[in-house]
This record gives sequence, C-alpha cells and structure tokens, in this order.
Amino acid sequence: METEQIRMVEELAANAWPPEITQTLGGWRLRYTGGNSRRVNSVWANLPPDDLPLETCLDLVEDFYRRRGAPACYQLCPASLPEGLREALLARGYVEWAHTSVRVKTIAGLLAATAPLPVEVETAGSLREEWFETYTGASGYSPESLPIRRGIFQRIGPEAQYVLIRQDGMPAATGLGVAERGWMGVFCVVTVPGLRRQGLAGAVMRALAEWGKTRGAQQVYLQVMEDNLSALRLYDKLGFQFLFVCVFCIHGDLLNKLLHD
Repeated sequence: METEQIRMVEELAANAWPPEITQTLGGWRLRYTGGNSRRVNSVWANLPPDDLPLETCLDLVEDFYRRRGAPACYQLCPASLPEGLREALLARGYVEWAHTSVRVKTIAGLLAATAPLPVEVETAGSLREEWFETYTGASGYSPESLPIRRGIFQRIGPEAQYVLIRQDGMPAATGLGVAERGWMGVFCVVTVPGLRRQGLAGAVMRALAEWGKTRGAQQVYLQVMEDNLSALRLYDKLGFQFLFVCVFCIHGDLLNKLLHD
C-alpha cells in the first residue's frame, strides 16, 4: 500500500508541474522543458518502460535529451520501475543528486496546525502577474528563466489556486495549491526577503488548506529539498510526516558540467 501511495503522489505531482514536451516510453514519461526545474527535465519512471531490454531504453532516453542539448536525468523514488533501475544507472556512470523529501499531512490536521493572521489574503484560480512577479522575485530566479516558469503554470491541468499574502498592502508571500483526486499539492511557498520569520508562510498554508477542503481534498503533499533547512523547520512545526525521498540521477560528467556552467 505504501508503494501505491508513493506512486499516486508522484503521479499527482507530475500532473501539477507539467513539462513542455512529454514523450512516452511505455510507462516512462520523458520530460523536457529547458531551464533548471528538474522535474520537468527528467524521466518519470514509476511505471514499467516499453517491453525492450533496459539498456535499450536507457539508450533511447539519452538520445531524447541529447537531441535537445540537455543531460539525461531520471527522477527516482521507491516506486520507480523496473527493479534494478537505480543500480543500472549507477553502473552506467550516473550519480544521485538533489535529494528531495516528500511529506504528507491531512487537510484537517493542517487546518488545526495553522491559524488566520491579520493579513490580506488574495486568491485566484489562474496565474496573475503580481503573484508571478512576487514569487519569482522572492525566489531569485534569473530573467531568462521566467518564460519557462510562466509556461509551467499556464499548462497546469488540474484545478489550481494561487495565494498572495499582503502585509501593509504590499505583496509579502505566495503559495500554489493543485487539487486532484482527494489530494492537494503545495508548491511555490515563498516569503519576500525582509519579511521572513513572521508567520506569513503559515498564513499561506492556512489559505491553501481552506481552499483544498472546499475542493474535496483530504490529504496534502509537498516536496522540499533536504538542504532547505528553513522550509524543513516550517513543515516539521506544522506536523508534516515523511513519506519518501525522491532523488535525481544524472551522469556524473554531465552533472559536473551543469554545476559549473
């Protein structure tokens, strides 16, 4: 049951963060968008690939990314298939990178763990320019990455909710919720520098939980980098439970080039 829950969460997360290009190889999704968002530039490998030798599948993946001038990268979790994929990649010279903790909590529990703050909360069911500028500015994204980020948001298929918190009339924090099949994914929770450690991220989580409940969500999932200590503290405080670790596998030589470019 845990493996099936992991596979479900990973499927929902993939739907909530859609790439520009998807090519299927059996149950694998080969995803490409450009930019530096790993999930939309990696192989979602949580269903069996085509009925071909594994080495042939790996060759096809590398060709897909080579033709786009990008490194082949795999998103791996305990539900990834086929068995032995991780070992085959490591033997081929791939290395693990960007460990991400996936955590879950009930909507009811999240509502109980948060309280409304005396701040202005704005919500929208589609992308708004002020939300986008606040999110990307507070996150420090480069100007050339903005069209790629915008495209991801504009392609989201399931129902979404964009939350913008204002403090003294000024944009202060953002969050994004995506609801599907009784779950709500939480993304893009960020506070403007200079306004952090004032509980604004908690206010974002509260607003998203209230919306998720109206959309029939009973469970919440989120993804947080294991080296993001401030976010981990917040989610620990809110009582999110660890479910699994997602890692990305990329060829060692290509990773070194990517990190130094």
